[in-house]
Amino acid sequence: MKVAVHDELMESLAELRRALPSMRLGQLIANMATVARGAVPGAIWEMEDEELLAAIRWQLQQLSSPTPANGAEHANSNIKPKRQKRRRTNGSS
Repeated sequence: MKVAVHDELMESLAELRRALPSMRLGQLIANMATVARGAVPGAIWEMEDEELLAAIRWQLQQLSSPTPANGAEHANSNIKPKRQKRRRTNGSS
């Protein structure tokens, strides 16, 4: 493995760890193996470092983009929607 790829891999892994603090390191690696190779037997064993780096980059991009897939719909969940004013009717409906 090239030193530059190794350094970037470690830095990216640290960034992903900071982005997902509740996940254990083994979980992160296993999940990234699934992203890189799919949910197939041996994915974690056979994954190349470049594949792991690409998977981590993809995951970081997904986490930074405001889409419902990463929970962005809950970002403003403490803001209540404005209530529509009801029109009073004079009983003729």
